[in-house]
Amino acid sequence: MGIGGSGVSALAYVYARRGDEVTGCDLKESDAIWALEELGVHVSFGHDPEHVLSCDRLIYGRATTQQGSAEIEAGRAMGVEVLTHADALASLLLGIESIGVAGSAGKTTVTHMIGTILAADGRDPTVLVADGANVRTGGSQWLVAELDESDRSLVQHHPKHALVSNIDFDHADHYADLDDVTSVFQRFFDGLDGTGVAVVCADDERAAALQSRNRRVTYGFSEGADYRCERERPFAIYRHGEPLGRVELRQPGWHNVQNATGAAAMALELGVDFAVVAAALGSFTGAHRRMELLGVYQGALVYDDYAHHPAKVRATLQAARELRHRRLIVVFQPHRYTRLAALIEDFARSFEGADRVLILDVYSAGEENTTGLSARDLADLMPRGAYVGDFESARLALESLVGRDDLVLLMGAGDIREKLGDELAQKI
Repeated sequence: MGIGGSGVSALAYVYARRGDEVTGCDLKESDAIWALEELGVHVSFGHDPEHVLSCDRLIYGRATTQQGSAEIEAGRAMGVEVLTHADALASLLLGIESIGVAGSAGKTTVTHMIGTILAADGRDPTVLVADGANVRTGGSQWLVAELDESDRSLVQHHPKHALVSNIDFDHADHYADLDDVTSVFQRFFDGLDGTGVAVVCADDERAAALQSRNRRVTYGFSEGADYRCERERPFAIYRHGEPLGRVELRQPGWHNVQNATGAAAMALELGVDFAVVAAALGSFTGAHRRMELLGVYQGALVYDDYAHHPAKVRATLQAARELRHRRLIVVFQPHRYTRLAALIEDFARSFEGADRVLILDVYSAGEENTTGLSARDLADLMPRGAYVGDFESARLALESLVGRDDLVLLMGAGDIREKLGDELAQKI
């Protein structure tokens, strides 16, 4: 249920590729559903208790709980195994060489990077990210999975190996404060069984403080990191102070140097040779919606990024400033009213360095606006911000604003890519 959702679609993709008979339902079409249908997955639109007839297992995403309650009740009445997305993912991680990648930011990219390295090493991993169209289904016992902390379900996962990239306050609908978020990450590490590797970022104070029974190693720019990287291109990696070699990374941004070092630390601890690590990272083409080049519009390069938290916005803008451009023009779609209300002042500061920021209406993700704040309030706090509201107004603003050699950066976790980015990309 909710088969077009990011996490559920990834699971459906793995099940279908391994030979299970998969069906699903959702309320609307999406790229993820089209990719699944190409694999032979039958998708219905709307909810109906008859969808669960002849099923052995029913998996649902949290967004479908209310609309699909009749299907859930019918499944339980018929003795069908009913699991949340988190339950199902947790079951895949048990008893194998699983690697769980968690963190407030960077986990999608690090997951892809580790998967790329293990594939280059001949380990044929399955790689599960929150995007069904970009899942890799391998034939071995190796599985790399992006793990979500947003609803506190992180504690349900018990992979053999784990990596935490950073810890920030987010998801105010589920967490009281930063200490609350940190406690969930520590409980996640407490659930590791001591037989694997626990990798943490030395540059993030809270991640670096996590303790684990697993063999624990650190990475980052910090002088005392077990695996240390430098702020230069190509960048060097040192293990306990000894140089291993340099990595030529295609992705801009110091956060991606940091991400690559984390992926390298995990792979090296698992016995992969550095030459394989460096070659794999050098060939890595990037993760979907992470500083992804869409095309050219009115002589300006157009990039798309999933950033929806102030820390992610700052990291993405730093990466964008590494690219040659005349002006940096950002179109931002805030994601969830609760996040905007909790972090609005930090959001306003995070866009420093952009020449112009166009603010779209909030993508609610099903939330009611009980905060009283809107996207216009965010724009009013920003000296270079302008509220545009809907996509048509954003298109008109870009048409009059964008010129040759500008860089246009679309940002947000909602539907900005499909409603605005894809149209701009078609105008190459």
